[in-house]
Amino acid sequence: MSRQRPRARGRAGRSFLVAVLVLVSGSLALPDSVDTWAATQPAGWRRSLVRTWADPVGDLGRRLRLDEPMAVMADLVDTDPTMVTLPPAERPATATTRQPAASPTTTRSTVASPTTTGQTAVTTSGQTSVSPSTTPSTTAAPPEQPSAMVASTTIAATAPEPAPSTTPPTPALRTATPEEPLRVLAVGDSLMLDLQYGLERVLDPRPDVVVEGRGALGFGFTVPHWDWDDDVLADYADMVASFQPDVVVVMIGANEFQGYALEGEDLEPGSERWREVLLERADDAMSHWRAGGATVYWWTTPTMRGAGYLTDDLNGVWATTIDAWMEGAGMIDSMAILGGPDGAYRESIEDSDGSPIPLRKEHGVHFFEVGADLLAMQLEDRLVVDGWLVYRG
Repeated sequence: MSRQRPRARGRAGRSFLVAVLVLVSGSLALPDSVDTWAATQPAGWRRSLVRTWADPVGDLGRRLRLDEPMAVMADLVDTDPTMVTLPPAERPATATTRQPAASPTTTRSTVASPTTTGQTAVTTSGQTSVSPSTTPSTTAAPPEQPSAMVASTTIAATAPEPAPSTTPPTPALRTATPEEPLRVLAVGDSLMLDLQYGLERVLDPRPDVVVEGRGALGFGFTVPHWDWDDDVLADYADMVASFQPDVVVVMIGANEFQGYALEGEDLEPGSERWREVLLERADDAMSHWRAGGATVYWWTTPTMRGAGYLTDDLNGVWATTIDAWMEGAGMIDSMAILGGPDGAYRESIEDSDGSPIPLRKEHGVHFFEVGADLLAMQLEDRLVVDGWLVYRG
């Protein structure tokens, strides 16, 4: 046994040396990736330790131009033709604060929940079937606080007021037909990944609607895994140019509480600087979503089981952004569907026989099929009221 120990130590030493060489060579050749690795570490000693390594090694790699071969290889691999995109839309010069008002919704008596505006036959398997009525009616919601006033040239970055539950109806530019269907582009983070499947189940069967789901796992306006200009905004420009949406629907907010660093700057969730960055990037995103004249419908970030997601702060930012873009955008209250009678977080709804059916998945963040389908029907009601769609009788 004693003779094998030096060999074991030798193998361990060689493995350690190989690991160090891989780390050094990778850091020199991919300094941007190492910077992102540092930015996504938890704030505190871990991020400081990684930066102590990443900053000098990354600077050395850039000075020696060791990162250029990888950039050339990436360009060679990327054979997609360059998309001709549209210039970003311009926000209206003078913004006014709209009073929150519940948009009239098509009445659908709901078996699952008395607070949901959708008629849903909920089965024990968790599936939902839509059975809309043919008579629209107007419902009223309790008054909400108005969103924050927006300056004429910049979006205010002060702590926002609570978001309105919904904005007034946004008149449609046309009514969809099977010959010219409504083109719906769905964007956001993993919340939209769940929701877009509900949109496909509820809206795609209509001959007058086409849905393109582009939710991204782990995405966020303050998540540094993507370069904002070269990746995020470029992708939005390509999506709008290629799909040519009439309507863009948005749900986002599951990853903004992480406390990442952007371009070397630590962002404390809930801070004034955090709100400023969110406002700037939400405005950038809106200008690209609306480049082709699409109307944007932005769901409020739903309340999560844990308070640390800062959904009230996020919804204040989204409301400020929607107000700044005025008639070209509208907000939809997700908790009118997912919340209880008081709009608070709830885990499940009741089936017709009184048995509970879960709305939210593990951790109380994402949606089961029932929740996604009910949100999709909420959007369908709004699109009918605004005139994009005719009601399915």
